[in-house]
Amino acid sequence: MDQPKVAIIVSTYNGEKIIKEQLESLLEQTYRNIDIYIRDDGSKDNTIGIIEKYIKDNSNIKLFKGENVGLVDSFYKCLEEAFNTADYFAYCDQDDKWHKDKIEKALKMIQENKIETNKPLLLFTEFNYCDENLNFKETSKMNRKGYSFRNSLVECISSGNTMMFNKKMAEIVLNTKTKDVCLHDWWAYMIATGLGEVIYDSEPSIEYRRTGNNVTPGGRGILKLQLFRIKKFLFGDYCKNIKKQIQKFHECFYEQLLPEDQKLLDLFNMKKYNIKIVLKKLFYPKMFRQKILDELLVRFMFLIGKI
Repeated sequence: MDQPKVAIIVSTYNGEKIIKEQLESLLEQTYRNIDIYIRDDGSKDNTIGIIEKYIKDNSNIKLFKGENVGLVDSFYKCLEEAFNTADYFAYCDQDDKWHKDKIEKALKMIQENKIETNKPLLLFTEFNYCDENLNFKETSKMNRKGYSFRNSLVECISSGNTMMFNKKMAEIVLNTKTKDVCLHDWWAYMIATGLGEVIYDSEPSIEYRRTGNNVTPGGRGILKLQLFRIKKFLFGDYCKNIKKQIQKFHECFYEQLLPEDQKLLDLFNMKKYNIKIVLKKLFYPKMFRQKILDELLVRFMFLIGKI
């Protein structure tokens, strides 16, 4: 297909202050064969009113209103609405600004790589961290050590707002549903590294707005970021949710993995504390995460049986 249809999947929630800039950047895409699917997750401000004004002049914007179900479920419900209408899909947050050639460049890279359509495919890029007024702060360095299934077990380096994926990926994502999925982008990253293909672009494709209310912690500064992670790893449900996601992946896809990835997954599918398995993870010869400090933290989580 020379001009495949791309569905942009957006979840909104109380975004009246920032949704206009994002919608403008979507409508200014150099690639034109796109539809914009928006599911509003129970906004209580004027987000829906703003979107409806754009719909009047843009027939390729589709709006679905729903009750508040949370980020992951909202994205899945929106993806489900778009599934039968498109060849490729791109997750989109309400508070960013896309570069005009984001879709065009992604499709070109996908077509140049000639990936088999029966494999789940995921493309992701770096991004520019910005303040709440979209003033540039720094460029992300999510992919420092390379993407891998090993990395996907304890970290997601493919930010959902930079992703594009094929119909096979969308099919698998929807079939496995949202139960025990940490985040929509993380689950797709695990599937792609374990079962499919990944394409990485080191060039940023979006301006990533940090408002202070973002779901993910990136761009907070080294000290704040590490304190956030220590608190989340030690005292919240973060590690428990990671374990549930790994167990879900084991149940869904174990037989489809390469033998070396099966062995690795077995180490993480520990139902109760086993010192031999703990030590194997603790002294595993390859890094799991992208940064040394993060690696030390996750190894400590291995030691105390959190992951």
